[in-house]
Amino acid sequence: MRFTRRSMLGATALSVTGVALVGCSQDNGQGGGSGGSDGGGEAIAADANDINPKDRSELGEGGSLRLANNAFPANWNTFHTDGNEANTTEISEALSPSLIQYSASGEVTANPAYAKRVELTSEDPQVMEIELNPDLKWSDGTPVDFTSIENVFSVMSGEKKDYAIASSEGYSKVDKVEQGDSELIAKITFKEKYADWISLASVMPDSLAESAKSFNEGWIKEPKVTCGPYKVSKIDSANKTVLLEPDDNWTGDKALLDQVLFTTIEDPAATATSFQNGQLDSINTTVPAMYSVVKPMIGNGATLRKAAGPNWSHITLNGAKGRPLEDQKVRQAVFKAIDREEVFLSVNATMPYPKDTKSLGNHILMTNQDGYKDNSGDLGTQDVDGAKKLLEDAGYTMDGEKAMKDGKQLEITYVYNDGSKTNEAVVPVVQEALKAVGINMKVQKVPPTDLFSKYVIPGDFDLTLFGWVGNPFLSSGDSIWKSKGEQNFGKVGDTDTDKLIDEAAVETDETKRLDLINEIDANLWQLAGTIPLWQSYDFYVENDDLANYGAWGFQSPNWTTIGYVKDSDKLKG
Repeated sequence: MRFTRRSMLGATALSVTGVALVGCSQDNGQGGGSGGSDGGGEAIAADANDINPKDRSELGEGGSLRLANNAFPANWNTFHTDGNEANTTEISEALSPSLIQYSASGEVTANPAYAKRVELTSEDPQVMEIELNPDLKWSDGTPVDFTSIENVFSVMSGEKKDYAIASSEGYSKVDKVEQGDSELIAKITFKEKYADWISLASVMPDSLAESAKSFNEGWIKEPKVTCGPYKVSKIDSANKTVLLEPDDNWTGDKALLDQVLFTTIEDPAATATSFQNGQLDSINTTVPAMYSVVKPMIGNGATLRKAAGPNWSHITLNGAKGRPLEDQKVRQAVFKAIDREEVFLSVNATMPYPKDTKSLGNHILMTNQDGYKDNSGDLGTQDVDGAKKLLEDAGYTMDGEKAMKDGKQLEITYVYNDGSKTNEAVVPVVQEALKAVGINMKVQKVPPTDLFSKYVIPGDFDLTLFGWVGNPFLSSGDSIWKSKGEQNFGKVGDTDTDKLIDEAAVETDETKRLDLINEIDANLWQLAGTIPLWQSYDFYVENDDLANYGAWGFQSPNWTTIGYVKDSDKLKG
């Protein structure tokens, strides 16, 4: 679930949890890890972040902010399963409405730039009301009003089967959406209580919702409709750059920067070199290939900013019918074969993580969140003999160093995005670990932009490492864990866990809900569909003068406040 949300739907895949939808978004495996030896100090609190906070009065107007990402968007529709990815949602946050905002402590409130209020007006039945600000318009001239809200719930409910939505979680619990006392007010009535009701507040332009073709294909090349402090100036798909400029039609606080340039650089080392050469203003140094290059610059015009947000790295196993890992015992054997400590140290031994950081022992809660428990049990610790025993229980026979069945060695394919330094470090560790229990692991490198759209989402893999970008909502990852969830790319789940997930989603007592969350997590360990590895910290190295941008933690960005301090050389051109 970089995940964003900072994430959007389901979990934004680190690139888990732009437009505030439900869940997380995905990030394609450039993320860092924990347990590094170059850090020291205490673990970072969940409500702490580092973005160089400044009031607008302390900032100047002008300047350019040059940023990098690791994959060019495959679809600009962040409601779509291909668009619910961290690189895409990070850009979209400057372009598109988010009716809610997150603080560093995880508090969720209405975003005053878009909404006067997002509140519960009734507990039984549960009713949410959203009141939008007046005079907001989409870039195509249509108003941002009740219909924009209704579009979201109509499309995301899951009832329109041709729409390739990222997740229907939460939306499917809504009974009806009605206009309130004006065209700016929506009244949403739930079939049953939903604990994370506020996470569903969002808007969608009419032109995106009007047909499945428009929703699925209309925004593949560009976002056609926006409503934010910035607008698209130019998208150069050949050179993989996106240039934003202030939108003069924006009715909120004016954007401070003259332009924001996003450049896709798939090689992390090249990203670091670009920063070193003065071609970028901020980078998230997620791996040693980046951090080692820019570390000497810290304190010499650049600052390291750190946060421990709701983002985490993992290995997803594909347990779909007909795949080599369909058998639960075989998946559990893979869990036992892998030394998680060795995996994350292979990536992060020189990264500035707190010393003695433990492997992540939970699929839903981060180590610095209330209620966190390590539920990994014996599946979280390497046990070669135990892995072999599980394979034997699954019908395999050890023939020398090979796990054999029906005359064939157990063989699986690890798919990852070309250029990912994280995966390049992890692959040999996992490959050797699986070899030790008789499993042959093939490796397939694919273009970063294709990883999710052509491999992970369609299920053309056996193992893959990426991350989930999370947010403050405990139900945001439900579509990852439910047996038929839209983001359950490994197709691993069962009805008992589905029932617990549904129960937790409607439980409003926090203590009881956390107990259910940990019960769900214990089940997820036994189902053996996802191996949690580490909580992925933010390590931003950026220009000293850049304000209100950096290591977000749980906080969502506010693009009307991002800029450079007064008298900064960055304002001069």
